Amino acid sequence: MKKISFLIAIMIPLFFSSLLLITNASTKTEWKSYSNIATNKEWTITFNQNIAASSIANNVYIVTTTNKKIAVTTTVSGKKLKVKPTTKLTNGTSYKLVVTDKLKSTKGKVINQEIIIPFTTIKNTEATSATSNTPSSVKTFASEYDLLWKMPSANYKAFHLVGTKNSNTVGGYETRTGQTVFGIKVGSSRDTVKAKYGAPLKGISKNNTKYTQSYTDKYNQETSGTYLIDNQYVTFFYDAHKKYKVRSVTWVSAATEMSKPGFFATQSTQLRDGLENLMVELINQARVAEGLKPLQYTPKYNPVARQHSASMADSNFFGHVDLNGLRGGDRMRKGGVTYNWWGENLAYGQYSAIYAHEALMNSLGHRENILRNEFTHVFVGVDFNSKNQPYFTMNFYSL
Repeated sequence: MKKISFLIAIMIPLFFSSLLLITNASTKTEWKSYSNIATNKEWTITFNQNIAASSIANNVYIVTTTNKKIAVTTTVSGKKLKVKPTTKLTNGTSYKLVVTDKLKSTKGKVINQEIIIPFTTIKNTEATSATSNTPSSVKTFASEYDLLWKMPSANYKAFHLVGTKNSNTVGGYETRTGQTVFGIKVGSSRDTVKAKYGAPLKGISKNNTKYTQSYTDKYNQETSGTYLIDNQYVTFFYDAHKKYKVRSVTWVSAATEMSKPGFFATQSTQLRDGLENLMVELINQARVAEGLKPLQYTPKYNPVARQHSASMADSNFFGHVDLNGLRGGDRMRKGGVTYNWWGENLAYGQYSAIYAHEALMNSLGHRENILRNEFTHVFVGVDFNSKNQPYFTMNFYSL
């Protein structure tokens, strides 16, 4: 597994470790209203006692403004209660998550702690590319291959990439659920891929060197698999947080793969810009797919992130604290960024924005940064070490 790291910090003295930090000792609490909530959001509520799962029935639900109850699924783990609607809620609609005061602890005593969380779901607006000047513009990105990535649609719900060289299609990247690629639908199971194609390649050989293409998570589960299909190198990426379903697929022609002399491409300003800009689009595609608003891209701050990537690449270290003892939030303020919340994802070892993004999406802390509703803006900085390895620094924030 390639190395990635993350940090999340907020401007109040609390440890932020879950989708929502909720701990209180009062008998009845109505929380502030949350807006732009994903229609399928899972809420996490932390009590001060271990919860008896048997007491959940009829005591946890979502209700509309007309007091119509919405069924939910619940999971109990110690003091944590996770709640999610059984079906997606309606966009742009107000609801309340209700936990009655009848919940019991594992000791059999009533917790006597009622919680009400008002929220409004995200509006059903067409979310378009953060780097497009107009909704109809076709964005292009320099790539690690001898091809140009083109983004045909600025609508993130229809996000996919086409790799072109001399007007010929030589690659692609697909995220649209239900779309069939090489006989496999996006959203199908990892077992479906293995049943059709067997075990993935263990590596790709170039110039007598074998480059590893195997990625696994902390449970030693495969999170991607690369195959040679119809003279195309095809990689299926699996979502470790959704039962290893196919999250996306990328492919390049065998000739295109072999045109890259090694594992990493030769560094250049064009490649740096391509990796940075594409990373933002990948982040926003993932957010919109989960019912969240895309982030506003602020490339004027990219040099702030590039400076940290360059420091790591040049000094051969990897971490959120730089050589001057500054963290991401410190570097952002020093670079002129004003924020209330901030977060940082780092990655290196992957040769492309796509591979780095897919690895981050399979790491819980990084995934939470990418999908955190509180963030509104993002910028990205890439730099390379002497071996052409790209270092990615992604800074998230809200005003």
